[in-house]
Amino acid sequence: MKKKVWLLLISLSLIPFLMGSTYNYSFYGNVIHSSPGFVYEADFHSKSLGINLKSPEYFAVYDDTIYAVDSGINALIIIDEDFNLVDSMTVFPFAEGVNPLDYEFKDGSFVVESDQITGLTLNKPEGIDVKDLGIYIADTDNNRIIRLNHSYEIVDVYSTPEDPVFETTSFQPRRVTVDVTGRMYVIAKNIFEGIVELSKDGKFNRYVGVNPIKLTAWEMFTRRFMTEAQKKKLRKHLPTTFTSIMINEDSFMYATAKARNMNAENTIQLINPKGIDVLNRNGYFRPMGDVQFLRSRHVAVDHGPSELEDIAYADSGIYSVLDQKRSRIFTYDSEGNLLFIDGSAGAQRDKITQGVALNYFKGDLIVLDRIKQTFIVYRLSEFGNLVARAVDLEAHGKFAEASEYWAEILTKNSNYEIAYNGIGRAHLRNGEYKKALENFKLGHDTYYYSKAYKEYRNNILRDNFTYIMIGAGALIVLMVGRSIYKKRKRGESLLYED
Repeated sequence: MKKKVWLLLISLSLIPFLMGSTYNYSFYGNVIHSSPGFVYEADFHSKSLGINLKSPEYFAVYDDTIYAVDSGINALIIIDEDFNLVDSMTVFPFAEGVNPLDYEFKDGSFVVESDQITGLTLNKPEGIDVKDLGIYIADTDNNRIIRLNHSYEIVDVYSTPEDPVFETTSFQPRRVTVDVTGRMYVIAKNIFEGIVELSKDGKFNRYVGVNPIKLTAWEMFTRRFMTEAQKKKLRKHLPTTFTSIMINEDSFMYATAKARNMNAENTIQLINPKGIDVLNRNGYFRPMGDVQFLRSRHVAVDHGPSELEDIAYADSGIYSVLDQKRSRIFTYDSEGNLLFIDGSAGAQRDKITQGVALNYFKGDLIVLDRIKQTFIVYRLSEFGNLVARAVDLEAHGKFAEASEYWAEILTKNSNYEIAYNGIGRAHLRNGEYKKALENFKLGHDTYYYSKAYKEYRNNILRDNFTYIMIGAGALIVLMVGRSIYKKRKRGESLLYED
């Protein structure tokens, strides 16, 4: 009987995962129903594009154009803003003035005509980034990054960096992103030292973003008594394995990483130019995808934390991450508040089978499905638009206007607790500290509640300063008078005794 009750409770807690409904998490970590932030809008695929996609791996957005790489057909695919195919390229010529003899190429990675190298081909490319400086492709199995100009001609080739790590490990770039100066940041296969930073010329600079390994107190204690042979038999503790990177205009880099030993607390990072993670984690829970998950295997659902495969950022500090394990999209604001959980697994047009990349495109969110060879377009719902508008107004310091949107949001979704905090921030800015306290209490925001309480207390002291001083003065006079009275009484007592 107890076993049946236990299984029933588990099943009830897993309803969002089993039914694919939209949900969020309350302050207490409970799964609660929530309105969708994004809804299915359209999709485009091999048939509609008129190209035989086999294994699309990644895509980037630049100037209202989509640039994708397919490792099955070893091609760069260009798609316009109306989701029509512009071009599909498998051979890339050298730009004028670029000498192929300045580089060393693997056999089969180039095209020869009349005993001259005239172009390069791709071999299972897995990453791409497009900037004003050019088109950067992670040519994974050719062990290089190639840079094209916007006429799709090769202007540079970056091969294995000069670092001791690559003396024993092949340089296989999976993801690449580029800052405004031309510095490249690369995720490479089987490299655990961190994200590889390369100069504009392709020279190795450093590793960034790695999380130091932390052993438990028990692990540190037991290791003190182990021999070297016993230590070698222990399970290896590998540093962060990154899965995606994307750099913004301020050279801050959004990154996702795999969870380590069921610990998913640092699977999302925002790395500043100094290489330090500065992601705000002020929400109810740290940004990590699903907060509640089974730690042991279960026949009905996937166990373990979210497997974050990609990240994309939008305006006002909003960013979204793609969970490949459960085909979910988690969207956060710049403070780390979980705004929406969208998406679900399935073979239908609006669902995701194996999401490998996502990006914002003209306000929409596009997910690339490798197995379906499909780009799925999601658009902000009415509810999502309200939230995005409120977040944007706050980002520009318009708290009073934002509070009107937060209030409307609560009429559509009373479970949306962070809306109370938005209203509270507006009251705090207006000096309405008592109202701010009421809303921060409803929104469980301890940080802003403390700030509002401090101001509320100071206001009370300031407004009642005169009365407080009069009262304090009266109290002092009373205490002095009482002391004098006691002394006189004591003196009279001694007089009578004499």
